[in-house]
Amino acid sequence: METEFHDTGVETALDVAGAKGTRGITPGVVDAAMSSLATFIAALVAANILTDAELGVYAVFYTAFNFGQVIANNLVYIPAEVVAVSWPEHVRIKIIRQSIPLGITPSVIGALAIGVAGLITIQITTASFVLPLALTAGLTTLLWPTQDHVRRTLHIANKSWAAAAVSVAQFVTVVGSIGVFLLAGVPDVWIPYGSLALANAASLLVGLILARWSVSRERAPERLNRKSLTQSGAWLLVGVGTPTVTAFAAATIITFAAGPEALGFAEAARVAAHPILVLGTGLGYVLGPKIMTGALAGDQSVSRTNHFRFNAIVVSAALAYVAVAGWDWAGNPMAAVLPKAFEIAWLVPATILANILLAALVLVLQELMAAQRARVIAIVSLLAAPFQLAAAATASVTEAFARPLSLVIGNGARLYGNARTISRVYSTEG
Repeated sequence: METEFHDTGVETALDVAGAKGTRGITPGVVDAAMSSLATFIAALVAANILTDAELGVYAVFYTAFNFGQVIANNLVYIPAEVVAVSWPEHVRIKIIRQSIPLGITPSVIGALAIGVAGLITIQITTASFVLPLALTAGLTTLLWPTQDHVRRTLHIANKSWAAAAVSVAQFVTVVGSIGVFLLAGVPDVWIPYGSLALANAASLLVGLILARWSVSRERAPERLNRKSLTQSGAWLLVGVGTPTVTAFAAATIITFAAGPEALGFAEAARVAAHPILVLGTGLGYVLGPKIMTGALAGDQSVSRTNHFRFNAIVVSAALAYVAVAGWDWAGNPMAAVLPKAFEIAWLVPATILANILLAALVLVLQELMAAQRARVIAIVSLLAAPFQLAAAATASVTEAFARPLSLVIGNGARLYGNARTISRVYSTEG
């Protein structure tokens, strides 16, 4: 029997989520921290071994990677996770046996998006720099969504420490491979995404092994319906893919309007501001399933409780982080390891603000997806895109600030539009 999106087992899932309280937050944050530390270390190495202009080119590839990995994630994997949440907890991990084969083709298509970044950046740098970057970024983009899906599914199946172990494997592999590359004298351009590609391959293998150990003997309740997944996922792909395409277009505009050096400084600031997004993602891993089950059951109290908890933690942490790491001063450890981020005053705080808004979208998007409002997500993203691009077009004047400015406006517009929909979801269901 093939599955459609419905609320089979929602009461069971909601009971489980409510009973767990905040116990899963620690492994969720550990998971997000280790995974993000892996990308942070790679980006940190890039910021220190590449010139300002080369770092700007790297930033264009980063935005292309962001778009490439959302194709499989949103077209197949996230809709499959919504189905898994409706299953009894002990069989949720079985979803990956059905979802991964369906996600292979979208993953390959996503990896091909890296070629667009290569075609654009080869006009401002050399082929000897672009081609290795394109190859390693393409491999990373191919592997990332499946590895990410396995980790998220482990969380959904209440195997959060197993998910954290996958991220630890990712982090250890990144650090080890960077060390080997540097000692072996590998050309700098191969190192950032080359280490991430190896790390994603290793962590995916670990994740599949842990998932296999977690599988119960009971059969999965139903089979995934490819058509149902892609119909719902298509709207989600538009909703989540549009901001990544917009970010890619914005980075391209900034590169040509203000120069790759300006985008390089903005990229360094992005890396320095990233811990806030790490925290938001980690909380989303744990609170997301609760929000999704609450939305499926039409329980607005679950929504209010978890949104309040999420926003209170993220905003408090962001304010503390700005106080410590927002400026170039002796007590800021980030300034010592990432000096490029602080060469332009106020650039890091502006980027932290953009990340607060992006983090706030984490639960909102999961809740709307579970409530079958993927179409709304898409419409809001399409409406927000022109405002984000208009902000990027100020780069000839705002220079490096054009990037956080465009993100603040884009993320803010999306948050406003999507959050307004949530209250209508429950009033309609009620």
